[in-house]
Amino acid sequence: MPFLKKTTTLIDLSHNEMLHIEEDEFSEFFKLLQRFNTKITKNENRDLSQELLQDIDILIIGNPIDDYFSNIEIKAIVDFVRIGGNLLILSEYGADYLQKTNLNDISGTHFGIYFQKNLIKELNSVNHNSTSIVQIQRFNNKQIGNGLREVIIGGTCSLFLSRDAKPLLLTNKKNVWSEKYNSSNEKWIREEEEEEKIVGAYTEYGQGRVIALGDIDIFTNDSNIGLNQLDNQLLITNIFKWLIEPVKEPELMKFTLNQLGEIQNEMKNINKKIDNIIESMTILEKRISVIEQKSNVLRKNPDVNEFIDKESGQEK
Repeated sequence: MPFLKKTTTLIDLSHNEMLHIEEDEFSEFFKLLQRFNTKITKNENRDLSQELLQDIDILIIGNPIDDYFSNIEIKAIVDFVRIGGNLLILSEYGADYLQKTNLNDISGTHFGIYFQKNLIKELNSVNHNSTSIVQIQRFNNKQIGNGLREVIIGGTCSLFLSRDAKPLLLTNKKNVWSEKYNSSNEKWIREEEEEEKIVGAYTEYGQGRVIALGDIDIFTNDSNIGLNQLDNQLLITNIFKWLIEPVKEPELMKFTLNQLGEIQNEMKNINKKIDNIIESMTILEKRISVIEQKSNVLRKNPDVNEFIDKESGQEK
């Protein structure tokens, strides 16, 4: 049995997400989830909170549209991952810019995975007139890439990585480019020269794990780029296997040390700011003291002002 551990998967729908397992286009994905030994739950109208996520193993955020996560929800999601929860987060072409949401406030700010506001295109033997269909043959995680030869996606954005985030799915180096949407003429404009693009990424954060994909169509029943094409289903299966596996102790120790290092840097910055404030206050106190001394001298000796004016060549 590939999934011995019983888990609970929460699919968020409270932010108008595209991925809705009760819709026909995701029926094959729903069947696949049922084979994962996971209890499937939905969140349709509640804000994401610590209480809601308390007994959840995997949280799926499937491309929200025209809706935003609050700061309170973002903190709840980050804390959920840090203490052992796992997050699968999906976007689409144009990312936050076109989808009108703020996934980057979650995946980018905290996990180092930024969805770029572009569309990846490729010239290959299968897409013919539809160059947004992209072939993926490079997998940067041995466990997730186990048994994979090729997956196919369509309408994906690329990802920019920072912190400890690592690429998962990489395009070919040739015949691949990005296009950026121009709202003034409502057209996609070629943005860069041909080069490899990251369209999937992963990271470990505390005791939890995160996977981000720039495309949601791979989860659909689409006959060209959906779940049952090439090795797409095996990729999704491997992703869920990786998500539910505990983070190894050395990685957890590394995260803890990094967090301590960040706290130390923040403390140093705070101390510098405090020192600058103290220095400014000291200078200000000295200036006030000088002004007070001069004021006292003038008050006790009114003729001094006239003497000073004469010495400077000025007559009152």
